[in-house]
Amino acid sequence: MKNNLVLGLGSNLGNRMAHILHAIQCIEKNMNSDAITAHIYETPPWGNENQPRFLNTTISIETDYNIKECLTHILQIEKQMGRQRGKHWGPRIIDIDILFYNDVIYEDSDLIVPHKYLHERAFVLAPLNDILPNFIHPILKQPIQVLKHQTSDNPTLFSRNKNII
Repeated sequence: MKNNLVLGLGSNLGNRMAHILHAIQCIEKNMNSDAITAHIYETPPWGNENQPRFLNTTISIETDYNIKECLTHILQIEKQMGRQRGKHWGPRIIDIDILFYNDVIYEDSDLIVPHKYLHERAFVLAPLNDILPNFIHPILKQPIQVLKHQTSDNPTLFSRNKNII
């Protein structure tokens, strides 16, 4: 049985668009499946605001891997792309987060799914709404389109454009 893996991707260093597109290609190759991709949004940084603007998107992809195998593949892709873990919420070449895995609720020392902050972040909810507006958050029991409208982030600051570089 195929599992639905939903990922958030972000980049704010170097050629942000190239990093996002390369990450999507690597994910598709690793998962042996084509991704459904949201629009790519340019967004202000969240948390640590003293850094360049981000490009963010979300993807949905089918996989045979279990949730921990998915995490292993994602961390490997980030490492291969040059991701260096440093300052919390700091600048990064690529950031790939597991947002959802089917409607599973999962927590261990390495991973929390659904992503515990996604409902607070318009930069995640706006692209997520592009591809899964009616998906029900398994903990909050509300669809993505409702969560998007409840966030205190200001998505009007975002640019939606697949050609941003």
